[in-house]
Amino acid sequence: MRPLRPSYFVSRTRGALRACGRAWRAGGAAGLGQAVVEAAYWRFHPRVRRWAAEMPRQRELDEAFDREFGVDTAGEVPLSDIGLPAGEVRRGHGLYRPVWAPLLREALDRLPIDFARFTFVDYGSGKGKALLLASDYPFAEIVGVEFARPLHEAAVRNVERYSSPRQKCRAIRSVCMDARAFDPPEGPLVCFFFNPFDEATLAATLERVRGSVRRRPRDAFIVYVNARSVAEQGRVFRRPYLRRVAAEPLYLVCGVAG
Repeated sequence: MRPLRPSYFVSRTRGALRACGRAWRAGGAAGLGQAVVEAAYWRFHPRVRRWAAEMPRQRELDEAFDREFGVDTAGEVPLSDIGLPAGEVRRGHGLYRPVWAPLLREALDRLPIDFARFTFVDYGSGKGKALLLASDYPFAEIVGVEFARPLHEAAVRNVERYSSPRQKCRAIRSVCMDARAFDPPEGPLVCFFFNPFDEATLAATLERVRGSVRRRPRDAFIVYVNARSVAEQGRVFRRPYLRRVAAEPLYLVCGVAG
């Protein structure tokens, strides 16, 4: 293996120092301490290392999916590259990444429902990968909610192109708006989240879903997938109106009480 050049280490060191400087200016010693803890998590935690090791295989599966169906969902898109302001980039965890198909299917298969009665809503739907995969189930309707217009427009194109012999739902649409302002359809709901938001945005969106269910009582479920660990956002889901249906290391399924 070719040895790393000194410039590599200089670049990494400078980047780390800049990050420490930003953390100190934003939060003093507490901010710096939090930044160090987060950096250690992303570099050393076993769950992150397992996720990183699985990424190449999942990337190959994503690319094969795109080739098979003539769509564009694979790869990562930094949100800063598509014109989002810094605050929105942070709210969206920095980049778009497609959902891993096996995880989505495993989580949906745990739902104790008649799919034909339910609308599937993907919050932070990106280029629409989850919308396409969900159409293999006989949902009444499938809706994507995406704030970044370039990703929304890619999702619209992908929905138009997608056709599969396994497809059971063709009523698919994407809307471009902030998930926190989206009012879900009035029928029974499956609300899907592929770790799309920071904690505050996720909490606000869950509260809006709950408010809709309180105003118009109906069956509703939350499906949350995180390819590293649901523990990263675990405390957001410790709410009295969420009833656990399935809890696995990489996904949660909860019923929503009004």
